[in-house]
Amino acid sequence: MTRKKLSVRTGDTVRVIAGNYAGAQGQVLRTIPSRGLVVVQDVNMRKHHKRPVANARGGVTEGGIVTYEEPISVSNVMLLCPQCDEPSRVRRQRDADGTIERICKRCDHPIPMAG
Repeated sequence: MTRKKLSVRTGDTVRVIAGNYAGAQGQVLRTIPSRGLVVVQDVNMRKHHKRPVANARGGVTEGGIVTYEEPISVSNVMLLCPQCDEPSRVRRQRDADGTIERICKRCDHPIPMAG
């Protein structure tokens, strides 16, 4: 399977632009490029009820309600530009030394790579 290029990386600050959490803002915790998904901090929270289970050593692992972030589609988030503090599209520019830099399409300032 081919790997998709994502405009966001782990550690970037994004704003959700569509879906149930539209308007929410958070940091990207994890990306899943093969499925086009990102996990954003405190967005799309889910609860999983775990039951206590006996392990091989005779002990019991604790049960309870576990809260976690579920992935959302990368098309539902936009990267926040640190300069203009607005969600914006991103273009890529290759510098003379060969490094790729992300440029904000609103204010034309570079966006530093997070992570």
